[in-house]
Amino acid sequence: MFDFTLLGQDSGFWLVAVVAVLIMGVSKGGFGSGMNVASTPLLALASNPILAAAIMLPLLNIMDLLGIRAYWRQWDIRTARSLLLPMIAGVIIGMVLFTLVNADWLRILLALVVYVVLIDRWNLLRRFVRFVQRRQRGQKGDQQRDQQEGQKTPLPGGPIAWVLGTLLGVTSTIAHAGGPAGSAYLLRFNFDKTTFQATTVLTFTAVNIIKFPFYLGTGQFPLSTLAVAAVLVPVAVVSMLLGVVLHKLMPQRPFFIFMEGALFVTACKLMWDGVTGLLG
Repeated sequence: MFDFTLLGQDSGFWLVAVVAVLIMGVSKGGFGSGMNVASTPLLALASNPILAAAIMLPLLNIMDLLGIRAYWRQWDIRTARSLLLPMIAGVIIGMVLFTLVNADWLRILLALVVYVVLIDRWNLLRRFVRFVQRRQRGQKGDQQRDQQEGQKTPLPGGPIAWVLGTLLGVTSTIAHAGGPAGSAYLLRFNFDKTTFQATTVLTFTAVNIIKFPFYLGTGQFPLSTLAVAAVLVPVAVVSMLLGVVLHKLMPQRPFFIFMEGALFVTACKLMWDGVTGLLG
């Protein structure tokens, strides 16, 4: 009943494409970029991975412009700058690995990194060690000291910026899936929700600009692909603005609880996809 063909694509493709762009836009507009890891693989189910990535990139560039306008100068420039060189390195590596490396290994590696970052953010290892020590000594812990240590904010940069920034560049180049690495890095800092979101927007605007010439130079933008992307522009704009509105409505503490939960679920999905892909 609803079967139709537009620009050589059937109704099933367009339905999946609209859902994928909606997920991408709402995530980028209001909730970091951790959740949009599903968007390009979802679109790839209805086309192919290379075409899906090529369709998404112009839409991402438009979303970036809207995001920069919505969160203008609310970002932490020092933190975003600390990822710039690692992201450039990651994009270059991603160009080399684009057709050479099994993407399932990258999914597993990224999931493991996210798990480590969440363990650190939730102080799980430190709490476990202290729990064992208290059981051995029969002493009560100093909850105030635990709380103070849990609130310490690391400085931008260092080895963790290179690890996560490079992963961000690699996974973003291959499948626009840099969100988990970016969120994992930015969640380490005690930003308020809007500074977190604005810094995410600035970071991904930069990486999408960096990787655009690679897509252009490898012929990923024939007129047929650009035409499909053009049809989806209204969906991208509406979903991005919807994400901005939802960001303003959600209180800060639930925002970060939601972000951490979404990041954990995303890591589990990456791990599952990676392991099942390798097995079979």
